[in-house]
Amino acid sequence: MEIKWLEDFLSLAEMRSFSRAAADRHITQSAFSRRIMALEEWLNVELVDRSVQPARLTAAGWLFRRIAADLLHDAYAARTLLGGCQPLAEPGKVVQFAVAHTLVFTLFPQWLKRLHEGFGPLPARVHAVNVPEGVQQLVEGDCDLLLAYHHPQLPILLDPNQYPHRLLGVERILPFSAADAEGRPRFRLPGSKEQPLPFLAYSAGAFIGNVVEMLRLNAPTPAHLNRCFETHMSEALKAMLVAGHGVGWLPESCVADEMAQGHLAVAGGDEWVGQLEVRLYRTAPSPKAVVDAVWHWLDRPSA
Repeated sequence: MEIKWLEDFLSLAEMRSFSRAAADRHITQSAFSRRIMALEEWLNVELVDRSVQPARLTAAGWLFRRIAADLLHDAYAARTLLGGCQPLAEPGKVVQFAVAHTLVFTLFPQWLKRLHEGFGPLPARVHAVNVPEGVQQLVEGDCDLLLAYHHPQLPILLDPNQYPHRLLGVERILPFSAADAEGRPRFRLPGSKEQPLPFLAYSAGAFIGNVVEMLRLNAPTPAHLNRCFETHMSEALKAMLVAGHGVGWLPESCVADEMAQGHLAVAGGDEWVGQLEVRLYRTAPSPKAVVDAVWHWLDRPSA
């Protein structure tokens, strides 16, 4: 039995059409049919009732659908696990990054690209973390470099002599809402006691969530919000905003595409806006020469 036979069969079970399933698998219908027949011959059972349209699984086919899915999951998991046994590079040459969840999707990919272009190829292993988790990894030696947000009123309490940092940029955090047909926010701060705005929030302990609470407390006008959703992931919060579920805060870089496409609009004035530094931290000295080399490269004006 071949892996591709299982993939073919699950595609057919989903689409209930030989022609559409063949197109999905990028092979001719005749070749696709032969592979389904080969699977049936190997199992010595009929999986598909070909006497009806659209195609329908037999009782054995329905039973095998779950088995096939489990077999594929196990096969893919084994491939991933065994592939992980092959070293990315010599341990001393792999840089372990801990990156704040939001930055994994925004700044980090382009920053790492510039690093590769200027410094040279760099084997990297990346862990998406919340900021406190990333700080713990840095202190315990589980990562070489920590990329995280920083706010002066919510500082990362690390000894700068032992854990120096580089400032990589500054970005704003703003309230957003889905945009209407005219590009205006469907929900706009501050709301009212009679009609509080549905509030899409961060889970307790999330760094950006703490920044949002600080912005709300320091705003000259109280916001009237009804907490209706929470998550620790900015990407999940963004998806809820785009779907029109309410108002929530996100770093500006996180929604650049959605703003350009007119899906989101800023949902409040400057009193609801804050700034975040993007910092890169390390342990000094580092046991890895490559980390020292990267750090020195970052000192260059063009880096």
